[in-house]
This record gives sequence, C-alpha cells and structure tokens, in this order.
Amino acid sequence: MALSRGSKGFLVVLLILAAGSLAGLSLLRSPPSELADQPVTVTVPEGAGAGQIAQILEERGVIKSGFAFGVGARLDGRADRIRPGTYELRPGMSTGEILTLLTAAPPPAPSFRVTIPEGLTVEQTVELLASADGSRLTEDQLRAALSAVALPEWVPRDTLPAEQPYEGLTPYEGLLFPDTYEFLVDEDPVAVLGRLVARTEQAMAQFEPPPGLDRYRVLVLASLIEREARLPEEQEIVSSVIHNRLSVDMRLDIDATVLYANAADTDRVLISDTELDSPWNTYRTAGLPPTPISGAGQGAIAAAAAPADTPFRFYVVSDPETGEHAFAETLEEHNQNVARYRELQSGE
Repeated sequence: MALSRGSKGFLVVLLILAAGSLAGLSLLRSPPSELADQPVTVTVPEGAGAGQIAQILEERGVIKSGFAFGVGARLDGRADRIRPGTYELRPGMSTGEILTLLTAAPPPAPSFRVTIPEGLTVEQTVELLASADGSRLTEDQLRAALSAVALPEWVPRDTLPAEQPYEGLTPYEGLLFPDTYEFLVDEDPVAVLGRLVARTEQAMAQFEPPPGLDRYRVLVLASLIEREARLPEEQEIVSSVIHNRLSVDMRLDIDATVLYANAADTDRVLISDTELDSPWNTYRTAGLPPTPISGAGQGAIAAAAAPADTPFRFYVVSDPETGEHAFAETLEEHNQNVARYRELQSGE
C-alpha cells in the first residue's frame, strides 16, 4: 500500500529522532577515550539547562558534540538534576560519566596555595607564582597581565625614569604584597595579581604618611627597610636612620639599592658597584629611589610610617649570622663599629 505524503513526513521525523536517540545512547555508554588530555575545569552556572551545559562542555573541549550530549542526557533522565558548581573533567569522558559528576555535589574548586615572602621583586614574585605546586599560571601570562591591573590612586604614573636599571622594570614594583594566598587553578592572571595589589592597598590604608612623605614614598621607604633589616625588632630603628638622613639631605648609602640597580643575585656590594650611575643607587643619588625595590610586609610599612625616635644616622652589620646591626649617631662612632666588625671577621 502506498504511503501518503503526510505519512512519509511523519516517518522521516521518527527516523531522525531514532538516529538521535541511538547517537545519544552510544555516547552515553561509550568508554573514555584513550587520548584523553589534561583535566579541564568547567563551571556550570546557576540555572543552566542541558542545552547551555552541553554548549559549555563542547566549548571547553570535553565533548565533541553538544547536540549528542544533550540527547544522551535527556535519555539518561538526569539532565534536570545537574548541579551548579565548578568541576574537573577530562576530554573523552562518556556522557554517563560526565552526568555522574555533574549530578553529585560539586567538589571544591581545585586551587593552590602559595606563600610570597617579604623582600621579593615583581620578577621574583612572578616566578614564584608560576612555579608554585599546583599552579597552572605561566610567567609570560603573569607578565602580560600586569599592565591590566589597576594601579592604586596614590601611585604616581611617572615613576619610571628613562634610564632603567634592568629590562622588565614595572611601576608595579613593591605593589605585590607578601602573604599566603589561595587561588583557583584556572583563576585569571589579572585577578591573581589584582589580589596582591589590593592587599598592598589595604596595608597602606592602615597608616597615615608622616610629614614630608606621601603614601607612595612611604612604600618606597618600607621596601628599603625590608631589605636592610633582617630582624623585626630593628625595623623601626633602621627606619629612624633613613628618616634622620633624609631630614638633613644626607645620601642614604643603602647597599640594597645598589644590588637592585645592578639586578644582582648576590648580597655582596663592591666599591665599584657603588659608583653605578643609576637613580636607584643611593650612594650617588640623594633622597629615596624612584620606586620601591621589593615587596614590603606589614611590619616594614608600619616602621616606615612611624620610625623609632633615635639620633642614629649610621648602622653596620655586627653579627652576619643573625643580621643584627650596630647603630651610631656620629661618623666617628660608626667607624669604630665598622673596625670592630672587620676585626671580628678577620679573627674567624
């Protein structure tokens, strides 16, 4: 018996639906691909339907066909039970395996922890973030992201002189706050660096600049204290030395600025190093350097804003093992401390 035109159309629709169902069932039962790549982090938004989720999975490379996944999910019966959250999936997983994960309570989003110590430069901080256990950030990503991070309002926009001490210097020097952080493994690099800058803003907001200094110059001074004073109890005293020298227009003669200007990987400063022509070299340039030379912690910032009340204008290391200093008011006293230190060194 011949089929009417309407019957033929109905049969075509049935065949299409049957084919889609078979494709969905096939995908639902298929085992994971042997070519499964690295884990992929997928976020299911609140209120997302099966179609939107299928599109997200396809865009993230977890599945090849969003249509086939949607059909399989509806046939499976769990499409309406998918829960919002962040999941870690692998390309090549079957529809059934994906649904098992997406309908269970989402696991905590994968993250990593990193501790950034005081006294690091921007470049050292970037290297640490990229090398932290569990981090998927790269140094290139972080360097490229820096320029997209908003600078605090109190940071001058013209901090970098034409002559820079080394390639890669940025106006973000000193703005990446040392602390322990936890980041999502797929967190945007701009957001990662933005959190570090925000922590510096929070730390700086706790103190009012002393007379003669603005907020940015306090941060510059704090970075010098961070690099010079190994002992926390000496930070306010070292700060007083710097403040006292600034008040009488004495050059600061701080070794850490020479090391920064030279981009040196050593703590040893030679006489020839102090002759370097650089605005960061406080043996040759009066006043504070144009930018911080490292990240400064809360203690160093507090010391920069509120130095101890001392007459000291000089200091020299008295115990290399502990980092303790001998402080002096006059050059004569300082020279005696230096001679005492050299005598101690020669006797070892």
